[in-house]
Amino acid sequence: MNKYRITREEYHNEYGVGGDPTFYVQQLKPFLFFWKRWIYIKHEECGWGDCSNVRTKFKSKHDAELFIKEILCGNIKRDGYSRYIMGEYDCNTINN
Repeated sequence: MNKYRITREEYHNEYGVGGDPTFYVQQLKPFLFFWKRWIYIKHEECGWGDCSNVRTKFKSKHDAELFIKEILCGNIKRDGYSRYIMGEYDCNTINN
């Protein structure tokens, strides 16, 4: 069973004033055979001829929870492509 958690991260300036919080999802993953650690869920972003993996952010805890429930626990493919065969045709059997 996969385990996930949501973190709330917020930058505070030199006066202690916080900005808008950002929410992230982490997954518990095996690490060096016996241990486990929390890893941020990431996705690939590309621009200016370069691609990198960045943490996937959410605007609210609710949005992060929906992502876990519907996408991660729903086993929906993300950050990738799917191919579906929509039909196959044989010219010898098609009636005009």
